[in-house]
Amino acid sequence: MAKDTDRMARAMTYSAISRDFQLITLTSVIANLVTLYVISIGTEAKLATSVVIISILVFALLSGINQMDTFKNWIDDMDDVEAESNIGKNAQSAPFGMWKAAFCISFLAMAGAQLYNIWV
Repeated sequence: MAKDTDRMARAMTYSAISRDFQLITLTSVIANLVTLYVISIGTEAKLATSVVIISILVFALLSGINQMDTFKNWIDDMDDVEAESNIGKNAQSAPFGMWKAAFCISFLAMAGAQLYNIWV
């Protein structure tokens, strides 16, 4: 019974980590779309818009990378039964470095393009 409860708790933790990462990414993308709209309608508040863009970037990078690290730690804490399952083996071989790089590059490119459009 204790093992079933532990598995349920781990499944709920996985679900919460995944949901939080999705919400972080969704929030950041929507915020970037809003700032892109503000830029496209032509704003005179260049400095304020730039601060918002940089704040969105910092939020996305800090919270997104933290969630990826949390997920990696969750995988590292698998028991032997879970680690030997197909999903466990797949999760342990996941390319977290590549995912972090793609996440960072995507948001850095969005912020860079928006700041370039404002100031140049």
